[in-house]
Amino acid sequence: MSKQQRSFSHGLVAAAAAVLLSAGAPAHAALTYTNVACDGQGTDMSSLAGYVGCSGSWSGNNNNQVEDVGSQISDDWGLSGLVTQDVTAGNSGSDGTLSFANQTGTFVVALKAGNAFSLFAYNGGAVAGGISSIAYDTLGVGFFSGPGDKNKHFGQDLSHASLYSGVVVPAIPEPETYALMLAGLGTLGFIARRRKQQ
Repeated sequence: MSKQQRSFSHGLVAAAAAVLLSAGAPAHAALTYTNVACDGQGTDMSSLAGYVGCSGSWSGNNNNQVEDVGSQISDDWGLSGLVTQDVTAGNSGSDGTLSFANQTGTFVVALKAGNAFSLFAYNGGAVAGGISSIAYDTLGVGFFSGPGDKNKHFGQDLSHASLYSGVVVPAIPEPETYALMLAGLGTLGFIARRRKQQ
């Protein structure tokens, strides 16, 4: 085996090792999706100023799935270093108004109603002066599943509302991206050496 071939094979081995190492990395358990679209069923949450998007509806209680909710928020909107606060403040009906300290950046509101919760993201920077209150409804959280009314939305009473604020971080390339880049650089190096010798 020539020196060039050995160099090329070493590059491939390194790239393959990087892919295998990334595959063995621990992952968070995924949230369980209820198959309910939180912004397509009549909810007014998506029409508010500064609205960015929604995620959910997810089964269970956001307060009992802190790590997974944080991962979901990071994946969906790039927020990290989350600070959580309860913003329920006496609200318990299927609609009302949530008030909180003025938000001038991206933040997420979790609404928990029935056996599910939804995550709604807003950008306070898109609204002059920021956002300090949101008129909510729980139509994007719960549904009635029964004969003739399969997945029909209805407003369940709010259990609690949480506000997640943090720092928006730029997307970090997946480990597979680095492995492909290394393999590509190895190939380029091999081709360059081969041309130089010719």
